[in-house]
Amino acid sequence: MIKNQHQSILYQLLRLTLLSVLIVSLFSCGFKLRGAIDLPENLQKIFIEGSQSSELVLDLKESLAYSAQVVTDKADADAILTISREETKNRTLSVDSNGKIREAELQYSVVYSLTTPKGDIILNNETLLLVRDYINDENDVIGRSNESAVITRDLKRDAAQQILRRLQALNGQ
Repeated sequence: MIKNQHQSILYQLLRLTLLSVLIVSLFSCGFKLRGAIDLPENLQKIFIEGSQSSELVLDLKESLAYSAQVVTDKADADAILTISREETKNRTLSVDSNGKIREAELQYSVVYSLTTPKGDIILNNETLLLVRDYINDENDVIGRSNESAVITRDLKRDAAQQILRRLQALNGQ
């Protein structure tokens, strides 16, 4: 019986050791949760100023929550991220012989700034322009309107990720 207890203890010790080695190796190789970015120490509490119903603002809040604290009061913030302008444009690239649109382009632009609560400027009126082309299929009217909405949504997600990468790049400055 003592031999079985001794084997059981050794087995549990071996399992604990293997688990510890796995955890250490995951973190030593740079593993991070999806969405987490390394923000500078002075950007750990961020207030996002902009239309609170904007998909971009909602995406930024969701993504920043992995890496920093998104605060609801400017006074509590280390930095204020201001989305001053969002604009979506649709442009025709080509038409067929009947004058129907064959190829179109969606443009999504964002102007944003990053300041301290005292008003010191970290990033001033940075402009981000994203462009995607798509082909209009005259036989699929419903799909065409859905495609435009899906592309617009993807552009906003991409813009949020690019803004976060820009904030992360402040680490090296």
